Amino acid sequence: MTLSDRIADVLSPHMGQATARAVALHVCAKFGAGGEAELGAEERTKLGDFLRRGLVAYVGAEKAAQLAAACMENPATS
Repeated sequence: MTLSDRIADVLSPHMGQATARAVALHVCAKFGAGGEAELGAEERTKLGDFLRRGLVAYVGAEKAAQLAAACMENPATS
């Protein structure tokens, strides 16, 4: 599972499949994480924070932090 797939899966119940997929592809492209390549810890932190800030308008601050953290979890361990 790619990072963009993970993000879209986590966000779909909260903003719909089409919007979640668009957000996932945009965020991953912005951070160079569109394929199977792993991001370093610093890049993952930056991507998660960027995602969290964007989600606040959709779900509020607390839920945005939870969703961003879930998006950044390793899908193999969740």
